[in-house]
Amino acid sequence: MKRFLIGTAGHIDHGKTALVKALTGIDADRLPEEKRRGITIDLGFAHAEWEGVRVSFVDVPGHERFVRNMLAGAGGIDAVLLVVAADESVMPQTREHFDIVRMLGIRRGVIAVTKIDRVDEDLRAVTISDVRDLTAGSFLESAPIVPVSARTGAGLPALQKALVALAGDESASPRESLLVRLPIDRAFSIAGFGPVVTGSLVSGTISTEQKLELLASGRPVRVRRIEVHGRETPEARAGERVSVNLAGIELPDLRRGLVLATPGAFATTSLLTARVHLLPGAPELSSGDRVSLHHFSAELRAGVRLLEDETLPPGGSGLAQLRLSAAIAAAPGDRFVLRRLSPVETVGGGIVLDPLWPGARRAREESRSSLSRFEGASAAERIAVWVEQARESGVSEEDLARRAGVATERIRADAAAAIGAGKIHALRRSPERYMAESTLVRVAGRALDEMARLLSAGGAVGVSRRTLLARILPGASDARWAEAVEAALVARGAYTLAGEEARPPGRDDLGGADRELSSRIADTYRRRGLDPPSLPDVTREIGHKAKVVEGLAGYLVKKGTLLRLPGGWLIAREAVDDVVSKLRGSGRPSLDVGEFKEMFGLTRRLAIPLLEYLDGAKITRRVGDRREILPG
Repeated sequence: MKRFLIGTAGHIDHGKTALVKALTGIDADRLPEEKRRGITIDLGFAHAEWEGVRVSFVDVPGHERFVRNMLAGAGGIDAVLLVVAADESVMPQTREHFDIVRMLGIRRGVIAVTKIDRVDEDLRAVTISDVRDLTAGSFLESAPIVPVSARTGAGLPALQKALVALAGDESASPRESLLVRLPIDRAFSIAGFGPVVTGSLVSGTISTEQKLELLASGRPVRVRRIEVHGRETPEARAGERVSVNLAGIELPDLRRGLVLATPGAFATTSLLTARVHLLPGAPELSSGDRVSLHHFSAELRAGVRLLEDETLPPGGSGLAQLRLSAAIAAAPGDRFVLRRLSPVETVGGGIVLDPLWPGARRAREESRSSLSRFEGASAAERIAVWVEQARESGVSEEDLARRAGVATERIRADAAAAIGAGKIHALRRSPERYMAESTLVRVAGRALDEMARLLSAGGAVGVSRRTLLARILPGASDARWAEAVEAALVARGAYTLAGEEARPPGRDDLGGADRELSSRIADTYRRRGLDPPSLPDVTREIGHKAKVVEGLAGYLVKKGTLLRLPGGWLIAREAVDDVVSKLRGSGRPSLDVGEFKEMFGLTRRLAIPLLEYLDGAKITRRVGDRREILPG
């Protein structure tokens, strides 16, 4: 069954509630004050099923004092039923409500000219002409206009048919499979059940026992019971009016303006980056102005910062950042309405470009340029921008999905296109984490600069991998991410690895004075054989700086010219190779420490480290107090 949510719009006393009742048999005025005064004050709800379509109505107040209530119910509707009384024609709230639904991006609707039983044909024709003038050039320009009378029933079948036709519009996008988002417009408690919230289910499917998140607080809740149109049901789908009985929360923590959502699915923000549109008759908007912002059922104060000019003229459009009085759950593409604080009136609206765009502290020109490119970008290009903004920290698939307000599967598919275009890289998988190509190029350059600086003293051919990563990825606390970045840098030839050392490309040997000095150090160890000197001894003999000698000795170890024994002893490789050759040529199956010392004329302090090295090299194997000599 198709599900379709229609919101009414129109001036007070033009018959919106009476028309909904005539169509559905349900009186949407639920408050005693509404019945006593004969006007709609808050949102009302009704429903019907026609020709396989479940139609839900959100009936809104028409009085100017209650436009804020009207806005709370208009945010999640699929289409509008614009109501204009034939005996009064277009009135102030007709225009304001029409402006509001346009600002909210509603693209479908039907116009009902009501109370035709009160006027003659000529006056009815005048009203229809006025309505056509009002809607000229808008999404309702070609919408059906249906003359009706809620009192006599005239025109009701034709109106019903026109509303059903809207539901069959192929432009309607399937929303049931998307992430759950239910803006709350009412919260109350029922004895024996506890807190209940109602709202228009904008997207997703809610089922009993489902775990959801209350935004913007992030508090977890559980669905105990669901009602759709007053009937208990195991699930509710997008496009329906829903009542949800919640567990894990108390009524004081629930209010209009909060949102029930899939856990972790949406970003919360108090800074919206958006394109703002002003109505032609609105006053000029300036940076620093404060307005009232309506986003789904939420109403907040917002400070305006225009990003292109200091002012936005009536009928104008511009990029802006809106600093909100409280955090909300928002996603790119969300619509909002702006109202002036005094005198209170609708002045415009806009569309959210990004809920987490950085604050506009940089040059305005840069903000305008980057945002303009972002605004018209494909999904893959937008992901590339977000990844670039993450810089060296990279950004996870989950964070990208939350910022976009979509499932991670969608991000993965869009990111694949950005990867294919060479704009981003997936440097860590399970979970995915991305870095921009531009960032990787910058980090590679930084790595070369840091190695050059660290090696400027001479002597060494490389630097510690850990030290280098700490310099090029400052503050990186994720070891796996640092390793993934390192692997990417090595793969593109930014530097090479030798054990625990990083080296500049092609830097595998020494030149000039360093080569001559390292040869002297190696010759010293070769000459001393099995009586190797300490580094301080070599430093004194060579007559050079201790740090340089130490660095070159380390280089000789990495090249294999010298060997480092357990305990820190350095010894020429030729001396150890000679020991191995003599052991295997001795014909002995084994020997103990004493026999080993005697055989090679060693002191005990060198014999033990040398034997431990031979054990590790699989030349000997310790068995009790003896060493077996293993075949080569």
